[in-house]
Amino acid sequence: MPLEFIGNAICLSGLTGTKLKCDIIGAYYPFWWGITSGGQSRDYSFPTAIVELNAATGEVYIEDIKRTVLGSAGHAIDLKVRHAPNTFNLKVILVEEDTECYTHLKRVIERRWPQVSINEAEGPIHQNSSNIYLLNETLPQALATIDELGLGNSLYFFDPLRSVQFSTIEGSAIRRVKTFYRAGTEFLIFVFTSDWFLGRDEFAPLPCSSKESDWTDDEYETVMEADFLLGDTRWRSHILNNSPVENKGRMLVKLYQERLHKWFRYVLPMPFCPDIGETFHLVLCSNYSTGVRATRDFYCNRTRNPRHKPDIRSALQRFQSLYPNLFRGLPGNRRPLEWRILWRVIREHEEGICDSKCKGLRSMERNRAKLERTLDWLENREYLTRLNSGHIWKDSTIQYIINWPVVQRDLGVTSPPELAPLPPED
Repeated sequence: MPLEFIGNAICLSGLTGTKLKCDIIGAYYPFWWGITSGGQSRDYSFPTAIVELNAATGEVYIEDIKRTVLGSAGHAIDLKVRHAPNTFNLKVILVEEDTECYTHLKRVIERRWPQVSINEAEGPIHQNSSNIYLLNETLPQALATIDELGLGNSLYFFDPLRSVQFSTIEGSAIRRVKTFYRAGTEFLIFVFTSDWFLGRDEFAPLPCSSKESDWTDDEYETVMEADFLLGDTRWRSHILNNSPVENKGRMLVKLYQERLHKWFRYVLPMPFCPDIGETFHLVLCSNYSTGVRATRDFYCNRTRNPRHKPDIRSALQRFQSLYPNLFRGLPGNRRPLEWRILWRVIREHEEGICDSKCKGLRSMERNRAKLERTLDWLENREYLTRLNSGHIWKDSTIQYIINWPVVQRDLGVTSPPELAPLPPED
């Protein structure tokens, strides 16, 4: 796609697409840093990093409203500068391969944040005292450079024009997530979903047949690119057919989620509609439920999606009537562990996924054997079912997922509604 600029801002359309995406990221970055840095009680002392792997220019000109706003890289720099000196241990790493975008990015920083030294940010990484790094490199080169920086809790944002190769996602994940769903790393990934089925400019839509002999040369190129997106060819039988575009879009997102679960316990795809008939997704990947729940709430607040707020009082009464023995002898308003674990998973765990190594569940019960017995109890009552997430570690930890039909039958609690993008007309 040819790049256009207004001043130093990259020019994009979509008040309900790009603008909304930037707003959500602008809200999430400070929230994420406030938690992962240790917060005020720990003097924000924990090392953290925001890694923008497709930084663009730091500013976006929204054609729909003729207005320039901060892009995600701009929000990262703004967080670093605005909250100084508390952000001393926050590294902001901006990677941009395109030379023209990179030049505009430096100009935006010089104009908006003159206190940032471009010379130092571009200089030798081990002589940098500002913890702001500018890299005009390819992704593989940048990832090798980033490895030398010794990052703490990190948030990686992959924001290409259409999609990023899954091998790049895996290459980044394998550097960071080295044990069973290890916390401390989150990915945000941009995927322009509808382009695969509608095409755009010189990019042909995917064919409606899985037979290679039926494809045009342009369709063949698109299929190859989709192979890179998903990391294999197994997706083809699910998507290269005559199903409605909307169904195929859902299937693409579902297959992408499944692959990301190799590395991340929670995967939240948030849909955006920049124009009529167009859809892209911003996918959050994390091994810590709190950040995912907060991001879902940020998204719901700005897109008029209802939050998932089941009636705890009614659900608790129904649970107590089914299992009165669990409540006997408990003082005051204390609730049994079985209930507390189940409710935490219902309310805060994306897709209802859990296991005995979940940080949130371990904070409720530090005795892992007892926690495992509680999860086993919930499985025996069919509130949880076993899940094969396809994670990549040789780890015997059992994973579970909420069995929503049984939860609805016994507790009157339905699953969270499917997220819907804010329509352009709104």
